[in-house]
Amino acid sequence: MNKIMNKIGNSNILFSLMAILAGLLVGGVIMAITGQNPVEGILGLLKGGYLTSYAIASTLTRATPIIFAGLSAALAWGSGYSSMGAQGQMIIGAITAAIVAPRLGFLPPFLAVIITLIFSMTAGALYSLISAHISAKYDAYLLIVTLMFNYLADYLASYLTNYVFLDPVALDKLAIQTIKIEGSILPRIFPRYTTHYGFLIALIAVAATAFIINKTSFGYKARMGGLNAGFAEYGGIDSRKTMYKVLLLSGALAGLGGACEVLGTKFRYVDKMITSPGYSWSGITASLMSNYNIIGVLFSSIFLSGIAIGGSTIELSMNIPSEITQIIQGVITMLVTAKFVIRWHRKENGRKEAETK
Repeated sequence: MNKIMNKIGNSNILFSLMAILAGLLVGGVIMAITGQNPVEGILGLLKGGYLTSYAIASTLTRATPIIFAGLSAALAWGSGYSSMGAQGQMIIGAITAAIVAPRLGFLPPFLAVIITLIFSMTAGALYSLISAHISAKYDAYLLIVTLMFNYLADYLASYLTNYVFLDPVALDKLAIQTIKIEGSILPRIFPRYTTHYGFLIALIAVAATAFIINKTSFGYKARMGGLNAGFAEYGGIDSRKTMYKVLLLSGALAGLGGACEVLGTKFRYVDKMITSPGYSWSGITASLMSNYNIIGVLFSSIFLSGIAIGGSTIELSMNIPSEITQIIQGVITMLVTAKFVIRWHRKENGRKEAETK
């Protein structure tokens, strides 16, 4: 039994595929229980998310913020720093973009977008740095600190949207949103579809992050800290300085994701636009599915996005509740998290065997 668990735990791709199949199986069983045809439902789910041009475009649009959240989580967790702050950093990046972009209308759109993205990345990075400093200075759990900062960012953005930057001429008087951004936006790649240039920026971010992690001394130090913090310290790596750098970059990626969602999809900040769709949690799931592999985050994010888009499609066309997709993602998350339990089990077995010798 231990050999089987070790083999599965060592094969990240196999484990992720097993988790996906298990999630789809559970979704199919629930469809059958509720009187739906599970085969038609699963096929409709896949077709609605991946197999038409409209589905692909919608999937890539939704995948864009998930990719940024996944990169942020993979960078932090893969380096041994349990940050859950991507959601808050995305919110800060998004509200920053919504505030800055309308005030740069006097600049050429391309330049205005670049400046806005830089502001949002800086805001996300600094917000992440604050939580890192609190964790390091007061010896507080980074996971708890960053979780609390998510709520702080959400409430701060809600306050700013409600009382400082609320759109005074909105047609929907009940909508809590900032003024619409005109001109300084990320255009669509294809006019007929919603996929915008934020997806290309996400691809560039994937390539840049992979290069930093795998080809630079900073990436080496970050990976060593994640693999064995004690060994890294013994080797002369300053763990606190490395943590600050890792979380700065992690926050910048999340802030950039929030900005792309504002400039490419909503064209304003709408209250709860980051929290309600669950982008950050999907990003964390994507990073777990890929075992913090940067390229793997890209494909995992697209898969999870397609499942969500397909769920909306079968709800409209087949009257199957879209909550099925949340159950599928929940099963996948549970199983890929179990992978780390298997690794812990393997390490414990190794430790016990060493003690008995």
